[in-house]
Amino acid sequence: MHRVDREPAFVLHRRAFRETSLTVELLTATHGRVAGVARGARGPRSALRPLGQPFVPLEVSWVRRGEMATLTGAEPVGRTAVPTGRALWCALYANELLLKLLPRDVEESEVFIAYARLLPALADAAHQSQALRRFEMVLLDALGVAPELDVVGEARIAVDPDGWYRVDPVRGPEPVAGPASKGQDSSGPEQAVSGDLLRALAAGCELSPEQAAAARRLMRKLIEHQLDGRRLETPRLYRE
Repeated sequence: MHRVDREPAFVLHRRAFRETSLTVELLTATHGRVAGVARGARGPRSALRPLGQPFVPLEVSWVRRGEMATLTGAEPVGRTAVPTGRALWCALYANELLLKLLPRDVEESEVFIAYARLLPALADAAHQSQALRRFEMVLLDALGVAPELDVVGEARIAVDPDGWYRVDPVRGPEPVAGPASKGQDSSGPEQAVSGDLLRALAAGCELSPEQAAAARRLMRKLIEHQLDGRRLETPRLYRE
């Protein structure tokens, strides 16, 4: 039996199980994504009731013999501002990304840190897009699937900030003649992006309002490649 005590964690998803229990997906600081059962967590006096609330920083304890952990303790830590409005949808989107892309039981401490920084950053409506792009980049990089956005090809030639590029999800940036070469609509999936945007994303720099929409389209393309045909439900529900 493996025991973990007071592990920093966030609830990514929970589902009712039997009469008073929950099944829970956690993002933890040093154990990655962990699935567990919280027996009696929906009971009025249960010490596990905090597991019913996502986006709240917790310290969680569990024991484990097989694939699923048995959760034994959960305590909120620090001050919490649960996201509302559009920030809530952004946070739900981040949770869905983690559930669909991050394997269980793989330590990804940088993802936990990025998620912990993302939640309070979403409270600033003017910087929600920027915060999400940084989180997406950290996640793809941690998974080892993020293309290098500031260099071109095996020769690793630096991206020209004044140039235009199309980004292959595997090979990375490829130079093109302009923002809509070959007569394609500039809003299409193969839209060219500017070199200064690629360099800003790679460095985690602040994006201008003009760059934000292009960055969103580019990151959507990279993420859809990793989803391999699976759909993200949160953006669809938000649009509806």
